[in-house]
Amino acid sequence: MKRIEVVAAVIRREGCVFATQRGYGNFKDWWEFPGGKMEAGESPEEALRREIHEELSAEISIERLLDTVEWDYPEFHLTMHCFLCTLEGGKLQLLEHEAARWLSYEELHDVRWLPADNGLLPLITADLLEVDPELAGFIETEIIPRYASFDKAHREDHARAVVRRALTLAVHYPEASRDIVYAAAACHDLGLSADRATHHIHSGIIIRNMEQLGRWFSQEEIETIAQAAEDHRASSDHEPRSIYGRLVAEADRLIEPELIIRRTVQFGLSHYPQLRKEEHWKRTLEHLHEKYHYGGYLKLWIPESPNADKLEELRRIISDEALLRSYFEEAYESSRLADD
Repeated sequence: MKRIEVVAAVIRREGCVFATQRGYGNFKDWWEFPGGKMEAGESPEEALRREIHEELSAEISIERLLDTVEWDYPEFHLTMHCFLCTLEGGKLQLLEHEAARWLSYEELHDVRWLPADNGLLPLITADLLEVDPELAGFIETEIIPRYASFDKAHREDHARAVVRRALTLAVHYPEASRDIVYAAAACHDLGLSADRATHHIHSGIIIRNMEQLGRWFSQEEIETIAQAAEDHRASSDHEPRSIYGRLVAEADRLIEPELIIRRTVQFGLSHYPQLRKEEHWKRTLEHLHEKYHYGGYLKLWIPESPNADKLEELRRIISDEALLRSYFEEAYESSRLADD
């Protein structure tokens, strides 16, 4: 089989990596990390600097080798040396590709990667999130894909968003292990495979029975991860037992006033279709007061969370019944039109 040796640059900036879209060949419109073939006599680093200048009219600083990927395509065997890089000089210009994007951890799976490049994603995840590479490989290939079978609000994008928010909040708590935060956030909703109402309890059971976690964690740490999953629900009748439970519980909440009101209305329309409009308004009002208003059961556990300001904004809306009614009317009518 023909053998081709290439280099690729994983260029990072502010928690994102740079990806380019092919505009030619059998893999047209697929995404890849920029780079190209090595020429005779070139070192991988020399070839990469040349290719990035030719493809993007930019200069890069090469930090280290991330991985060498060996991949069999139908027509040839590919050896791809992949380096972590930063942009050193020049403005990125697309001279050969049809499109490009800066992708965050949450967006890495939004594009269709070339097969060889796709294999790099767990290592890139580990670098972006600052977690153990082997743990990232396990979480990203064995755990998060389980969310694909859950309801629309709890798919892979939700799991990755909770991971990202939990690790962002963990910066304020240097004593917290990033690997434990990562595992707890990634596993927190696995119990949805059994039951919605008690999924947090089932998540804890699944985590305790997950033998693979023993490769990275002690039994005491696995118990901490399980407890964090059990403690993440807003309606929990007890305070989270550790900083990990607090981080996951806070990261699992995304308080956006308009979105919360709309979802409350949509839930009522979906689960109580027999109710009249004024009955839906009463249900919405009662739910928002019970959960989000002053004295409601929702508690914020991390003072540094951006949810604090958003919750205060939502409470101001709830306190102004006329304003809240305007939000309700818009959500109710748009949801009814969508159903029709």
